[in-house]
Amino acid sequence: MTKAFETSFEHSEALLKAALAEFAEHGYEQASINRILAKAGMSKGQFYYHFKNKEGLYFALIGLLIERKRAHLKETMQPRDFQQDLFSIFARQIRLGLDFAQRHPEISRFAERFAHEQGSPIYTKALKRFNFAGDAAMGDLIERAYHAGELRNDLPLPFVKRLIAFLFTHAAEVCGLANASADEIEHNLNHLMTFIRSGAAADKAAKPRQRRQS
Repeated sequence: MTKAFETSFEHSEALLKAALAEFAEHGYEQASINRILAKAGMSKGQFYYHFKNKEGLYFALIGLLIERKRAHLKETMQPRDFQQDLFSIFARQIRLGLDFAQRHPEISRFAERFAHEQGSPIYTKALKRFNFAGDAAMGDLIERAYHAGELRNDLPLPFVKRLIAFLFTHAAEVCGLANASADEIEHNLNHLMTFIRSGAAADKAAKPRQRRQS
């Protein structure tokens, strides 16, 4: 992963803002490095000192935004939040993710445009390069809930993890973050959690399943 944005350099913040806006407006293929550099007031020589090419800049942005969002969740999630049931933890994390998107609309626009790149070569490369499924802690929570019988026993664990990761990744779109009011977003979040609960939660009478011995 490109580490260029982990340390500041001359014009780094201006480059970050210009690149986010350019990729959000034009998408990866039509985005112009020349336009980005003009807006950032940065020379080509300085740019290529830090980045190999447009793809390098694009991946640096994705990596930075993933880390910033995860840092936001880590800072705002409280220990008591993890004492709730699995679906309440999901709701809390999604709500905090939406809050992050509202606080950083330029990041939200970039993420939304990235989602529309699905099926393109750059999207495929990004999926191979980055872990969009969330951190290991969330995966562990899902696995424990699955083996404790909180999740449906007719759905395989890898499928459940992929499904929840997808819904987390697209929560802003599902909740209408771009054009809905605060009340509508909250209602949509409640609808999303109802959908997840009804689709993934186990029958309360179900018995905990045994872990397979390796």
